Amino acid sequence: MKIAIIGAGSLGSVMGSLLCEAGVDPILLERNAEEVNYVRANGLWIEGVSGDRYVKPGIYNDLSGLEKADLVIVLVKSYDTKAACDTVREIISDHGVILTVQNGIGNLEILNDAFPGRVLMGVTTMGAMTLGMGRFRHTGFGPTLLGEVGGEITERAVAIRDVLRSMNGGPVDVVDNAIGSVWSKLIVNAGINAPATLLRLRNGDLPKCESGRKLISNVVKECVAIVKISGIKLMFDDPEAHVVKVCEGTSGNLNSMFQDIIAGRRTEIDFINGAISAQAKSLGLQAPVNETLALLIKSLEATLAHRVSS
Repeated sequence: MKIAIIGAGSLGSVMGSLLCEAGVDPILLERNAEEVNYVRANGLWIEGVSGDRYVKPGIYNDLSGLEKADLVIVLVKSYDTKAACDTVREIISDHGVILTVQNGIGNLEILNDAFPGRVLMGVTTMGAMTLGMGRFRHTGFGPTLLGEVGGEITERAVAIRDVLRSMNGGPVDVVDNAIGSVWSKLIVNAGINAPATLLRLRNGDLPKCESGRKLISNVVKECVAIVKISGIKLMFDDPEAHVVKVCEGTSGNLNSMFQDIIAGRRTEIDFINGAISAQAKSLGLQAPVNETLALLIKSLEATLAHRVSS
């Protein structure tokens, strides 16, 4: 199976390196020509839980002459998904399949509109962070779940699972509740990322005070109202307790949204708390806490140049 990974950021680079070391030889596609040239010359530096080493995967920003891919894994930031469809169109084989394991909700719909019936959805809790150009840290092993939108266990999903199991990143499984898996991760991201970013906290510090715990609770309650009316089955029975458990299990981490803000990058807030607010409104519900968190993060993005340092 020929694999292409669109987006050689932290997770794409770590996943691509792990697959490369497993002998799968994926193609990494990255639009930043400087990054591509650097990695071609120096390799990717990967450190962390899977060891410290250089890896030299195939990385490109020019698709001409490349072999078509049987599986395209989309790992760009959610706000770049629509633009990535052009790259998918160029690299995917006639019968190729697309897998999104991106953050938030809305990516499936964008991809499925462009490639109807060819998109699988999934989530991963494998951790990665950017250290600098061509330098990444594999911060944690974690399960990767994938499946069909309709819940069927198909041959193509099982084939993708079998290939991804070769990488040293954590267990990989096919599930009959991919939508529930995505929403389960969405609730975790919604409850942690924006609050911890705004408060400038590591994950583990967020639920330590009563007000932080209450903030998590309010975010989660709005999500659960949407889940219930939509008939979505989550992967855990107590969503609030699960979010707190994730905070404690990743206590030293700076979440990806916080990392984006520190680096002056755009965040994925529109596909997390912003998307939750929009989904609530479409169902005749209200999600004022998620809406406010989204507005605060977007305001933070817009005013970074005017930040008062002390």
